[in-house]
Amino acid sequence: MASCEFCSSKFGDRRCYFCRKHVCTSCMTDDRTRCKKCYISKAKLGWKTLIKRNKIIIGFVAFVWFYAVFPGPLIPGLHSGYYVVFVIAAIVCMIPLCLMLFFWSRYPPASDV
Repeated sequence: MASCEFCSSKFGDRRCYFCRKHVCTSCMTDDRTRCKKCYISKAKLGWKTLIKRNKIIIGFVAFVWFYAVFPGPLIPGLHSGYYVVFVIAAIVCMIPLCLMLFFWSRYPPASDV
């Protein structure tokens, strides 16, 4: 178990989602997602950090989009409207995932470390 980087308590068993420092439960906010220092300063994640922490989700979105749009030339005899339908479907799939990333940056999920 690490020590808290704010009050030096030996119970720093959680991590702040924003500054990634070890924090005890008394130095965190009630929702247990950020330390009190990040809460007071209203810390927000930048786009680079948000993308880095959500690599798996972004990789899944890229895979679904690539699979939905580009297998067309490999399947002979498709209607010409194939690309229009699947590009629209890919965009519709990406909208909720992009909104999740945006709202996760504002209200991150609870840390279970």
